[in-house]
Amino acid sequence: MARSSRSGREPFKAGKSLGRRSFVASGIPILTGCFLSLTCGGTRGFAPGMSEDVKSMAPWIFAGTDGSAVSAADMRGRATIVLFLTTYDTASQIAAARFDHCIHSLSRRTNAIAVAMEPPDHAVLVSTFHDSLKLSYPILMPDPATLVGQGPFGAIGVVPTWVVLDAYGREVWRGVGVRALPELGDAVSRLADGGESRSHGCS
Repeated sequence: MARSSRSGREPFKAGKSLGRRSFVASGIPILTGCFLSLTCGGTRGFAPGMSEDVKSMAPWIFAGTDGSAVSAADMRGRATIVLFLTTYDTASQIAAARFDHCIHSLSRRTNAIAVAMEPPDHAVLVSTFHDSLKLSYPILMPDPATLVGQGPFGAIGVVPTWVVLDAYGREVWRGVGVRALPELGDAVSRLADGGESRSHGCS
């Protein structure tokens, strides 16, 4: 199950059709600064310098809303950021939009995807969410195991959750909330640029 990083919000219940619809609509501004004070942030440490013989996470594959698919094999060779979100959560909407700005300031050796922690029948809603925000990265649908916290990424108990994978597909950093974005930028910058931190636009 995934709950919002904002305390008190209704948790996401895997497999249950949600009564709410996305708050995103054309012409409705969402990037209001006061929302940021309502999001929490937390991280799990960055682990640089990992060698190729360290065990990678299990293979994964997520379906796109257009019938395409993205897999762990597709992401190998570059650092990868995975954003887990929901379409009905305000903090997820802010994170999705800020993430789009963030990735254009990072190294070109970085992949970016999002995964909507919602059931398959929400694919059209997810597609509308993506298009409404004019996102440059894909939002994918989770497989059944990931949706219930039993996939390679483990339990995603809070949205938004960020996961950084190295070029070999190993998790090296995890954080939650919009306020984790600067630390995410630092982690990816060091990972993609050989341990050397550089300025980025993730804030």
